[in-house]
Amino acid sequence: MDRDPRTERDGAFHILTLGCSKNRVDSDGMDHLLRQRGLRPTTDPDGAGVVIVNTCGFLGAARQESIDAIQAVIDRRQDGQVVIAAGCMPALGNHATEIPTGVDHILSTREWYRIGDVVGGLLGEPEMPEVAGCEGMLTTFRRSEAGPFAYVKVADGCDHACAFCTIPSIKGRQASKRPLHVLQEIIDLVAGGTKEVVLVAQDTIRYGADLGMKNGLPTLLESIVEQVPDLAWLRMLYIYPSPLTLKMVDVMAKHDVLLPYLDMPIQHADRDVLRSMNRPSDIDMTRRLIDHARQSLTDPVMRTTLIVGYPGETESQFETLYRFVEETRFDHVGVFTYSPEEGTKAATLPDAVPTEVAERRRAAIMELQNRISLDHNQALVGTTIQVLVEAIGEAEDELGGTEPISVGRARRHAPEVDGMVFIPGAHPVGSMMDVLVEEAGPYDLWAADPLAATATWTGDRIAGREATRRRVPTGRSRAANRRGTRGRGRPVPMATPVGT
Repeated sequence: MDRDPRTERDGAFHILTLGCSKNRVDSDGMDHLLRQRGLRPTTDPDGAGVVIVNTCGFLGAARQESIDAIQAVIDRRQDGQVVIAAGCMPALGNHATEIPTGVDHILSTREWYRIGDVVGGLLGEPEMPEVAGCEGMLTTFRRSEAGPFAYVKVADGCDHACAFCTIPSIKGRQASKRPLHVLQEIIDLVAGGTKEVVLVAQDTIRYGADLGMKNGLPTLLESIVEQVPDLAWLRMLYIYPSPLTLKMVDVMAKHDVLLPYLDMPIQHADRDVLRSMNRPSDIDMTRRLIDHARQSLTDPVMRTTLIVGYPGETESQFETLYRFVEETRFDHVGVFTYSPEEGTKAATLPDAVPTEVAERRRAAIMELQNRISLDHNQALVGTTIQVLVEAIGEAEDELGGTEPISVGRARRHAPEVDGMVFIPGAHPVGSMMDVLVEEAGPYDLWAADPLAATATWTGDRIAGREATRRRVPTGRSRAANRRGTRGRGRPVPMATPVGT
């Protein structure tokens, strides 16, 4: 007898997450709350009775992507299927009306913890109390499934007033999660097999300021190291340039579990542009922070993000930024062209930079950074690095056949934004292994076969054999989705996550 697909969809939900890592955490929380109500997750939106699109509202392009995603779900809507628009876009009052008609409920990013009651109401179920002790959008929860890495949100909201940014209007002022709650989340993740925890917030370095903590993040890091001894890697993202960064770096230097990775978005290097952005304009302070990290940490890795084409940015000011990138030699750089956002101070500024000029400037920085990144990566050829395996895929061999290849990240690679390491063979997802770097591109690294005889590097040969050169098809992978960031180099194999 044929099955009724409507019956199979009953009790199943699917969450599509757009935007940043903070949204990913909110989706994990919604997943947890829906499972508590007896619903089960599915990776197939057509097979779900409830589909949730967790939107991004940061930039116009992100909002359009969210609108398109919601519309696609509505266009494919199955009989009796519930569609919910959640996340940042509903929190923007002036853009919430752009959400396509036909959704059954709209839930802002500040209300994600209400998802259980909302879904229950839409399905006609009786009310039941949420089990995750609710503290609003900082609700603590346990992940139902632990992957090789996980983001842990330590705070939400932002107290800064950057002239180009809509985050304060979306999230409100900063609110920090209690240290014990952060610790409990990490303890649960590690007990479930997670190897790397990534702390995130809008402004991670200010963690705890709203709780009256003087050195909130450094103190939290010390507590995590002490209370979670089995954690392998701990990484911090979104470190706003601040004198407190010096103390954080000092703590990082004391503990190997704290990865020597400093993600410090500076946005620009010209003082006048930074003042107009309402950002820290003392570029010499930024240099001191970078120098302190490089002097204090072993094998430090530096990442930043930049904006070009900001209103009034002159060619001379862009040259200042270009020279700063050339001088500082960051390991990883993300470059965005300025996007005017309604309701921000920057959107009212005169002297808009033409789109074609902004794009040319972005391309120039990226071309420069490609060369710098390639230099950094080629210096790793012949060295042994530790890698966290995240997925297994396939690569094409020299005869046109396929062979398994594992995809992972080294300590120098943050999830989803930096490069990857490709390792011959199928290795357990979630395992950590030492591999010999055989080849390097501007973003990715290729390792020698770790199962071969004991390997030593001799320049162009490994353990007495010719270094392999596999032919791999150009494919799309998690890190390859970033527009204009892959550069030239060895093609990226197809990689399908397994067990994550």
